[in-house]
Amino acid sequence: MAEPIRWLALGYSVPVNPSKNRVYIWRKLKEYGAEYFKQGVAILPYNRQSYTKLKHLQAKILEMGGEASIVEMKFLDPKDEREMVSRFRKQALEELSQLKEDCAQVLEQLRRGEQAFTEDQSEQVKRMIRRYSKARSRNHFGLSTAQDVEKGLYAIISVARQASAELSGQLVKAMDKAIK
Repeated sequence: MAEPIRWLALGYSVPVNPSKNRVYIWRKLKEYGAEYFKQGVAILPYNRQSYTKLKHLQAKILEMGGEASIVEMKFLDPKDEREMVSRFRKQALEELSQLKEDCAQVLEQLRRGEQAFTEDQSEQVKRMIRRYSKARSRNHFGLSTAQDVEKGLYAIISVARQASAELSGQLVKAMDKAIK
């Protein structure tokens, strides 16, 4: 039987007002890729990064006048643990699958020559890289889809590099003609 996973749980409550505090907590937990075990109890797989993030959030909650505790936990029933792992994987898969689709779409446009590698395209790819970085940090159980996204981003970078080299060559030829 597989070794049980160690989990960190943040149990918290914050004052109802101002509501921006609850929104802040929710957004941070979403950013970390946490899942809710029960209302007011969010969990993450136990590792140093998760502990650091939850410890920081605990301090913020206390500053807001709320209550917060971090505990280590483990599921006694393997079925419950599998269900929780499944929730984490589903969350990561949705995010990574969307990124994979976006990479394929951009790559196809570039390869068909429908779109030159413009400044807008460059900004779009930069946003995709930032999204990937965040998605990767939330991929707590190492879905291989992350590798597919990474390959797609590197393929886009390769096409951009080639387009840049071609443009550079054209500019050199134009300069050579201009100075003859």
